[in-house]
Amino acid sequence: MKVTTDASLLGAYANVENAQRILDIGTGTGLLSLFAAQRTSAYIDAVELDAQAATQARINFHNSPWPERLSLIETDIRDYADKQPQRYDCILTNPPFFTDSTPNACDRASLARHNSQLPLIDLIKVIDQLLTTNGKVWILLPLQESETLVKLAEPLSLYPQERMLVRNSNQHEAHREIMTLGREPTDIKQNIFTLYKEHPYHTHAAAALFDPYYTRMKVES
Repeated sequence: MKVTTDASLLGAYANVENAQRILDIGTGTGLLSLFAAQRTSAYIDAVELDAQAATQARINFHNSPWPERLSLIETDIRDYADKQPQRYDCILTNPPFFTDSTPNACDRASLARHNSQLPLIDLIKVIDQLLTTNGKVWILLPLQESETLVKLAEPLSLYPQERMLVRNSNQHEAHREIMTLGREPTDIKQNIFTLYKEHPYHTHAAAALFDPYYTRMKVES
């Protein structure tokens, strides 16, 4: 679970350039935080519950060019939100999101993929606790869960501002969504992002987005 296309897409796409304080919820091995550190001068707090993932994230942060701006907090995000007075103007999260699918036989992989340990209702509550008045949240979810999140967020005055559907190719239906949430209702920007012309050849749009991070890519002709 170290690097996935989903997480890389969120890390490359999220608009973090003007952020001052960034929170990465469920950082895993630190991928989203490292993407953000490369693109901004913000201070980044990365929260991770799994001990082995947290250890790897610490090593990755230490070995990066930005160790002074990256902080790993090994705890449950709900406990962190209850005790943390700091608020963030940007929150990134690629949370465990599967609700009804069959859990992975590996307990740690299941924890990383299934939201039984961090239900969406708990996630949106901690986001509400930790987001500044003018802050933005960037979150990646499957389509079913993203619709659930919209319904859970509205009573907390958190509203979708941008919704980007993600599909593997023009021959595939969208399977993920990157959503931006903020505290003011607004007209929603909607678009579709296609990853591949045909696997493994990235579309020109995907190649342009990933170019600052990927060392090699195959691109459609």
